[in-house]
Amino acid sequence: MPDGNQTPPVLTAKMKLEATCPSHARTDVVMGHHELVMDEPEARGGTDLSLSPVQTYVSSLFGCTNVITHKCAHKLGVTIHEMTIQGTVIFDRRGVTLTEPTDLPIPEIIMDIDVRTDATDEQWAEVVDYLHKFCAVGVAMKASGTNIVENWNLIRD
Repeated sequence: MPDGNQTPPVLTAKMKLEATCPSHARTDVVMGHHELVMDEPEARGGTDLSLSPVQTYVSSLFGCTNVITHKCAHKLGVTIHEMTIQGTVIFDRRGVTLTEPTDLPIPEIIMDIDVRTDATDEQWAEVVDYLHKFCAVGVAMKASGTNIVENWNLIRD
């Protein structure tokens, strides 16, 4: 622009998805040029082709934690050499079994996160603080009442 002003970035997005449901247990979701298959285990009438919808939901927290932790670390000048996440999910199945409704089907997710880094404890605390502010999936899950426990294990060479 002639006056040196820049157009501000667009900060909201509308995402469009399409799902086909080839069976009562399988859902094929298309978003853009990506496809995601969700399927129930054989014990629940599915073909166990992929993760169930609840497993997909919880997995999104792990993915978001990975991506946003790396972005925050980069922004703060912290190097992550390697990162792995293992977790335990407490899942109240009363709702999905139609036993009774539940307001909080996933009351707790515990993540054990190993990170190989040269960051100091103070630097890492800042990375985690940023993560808690910017991980969209974590923010949404916490707002729903899910307690997310992160056990960070920093491995320094």
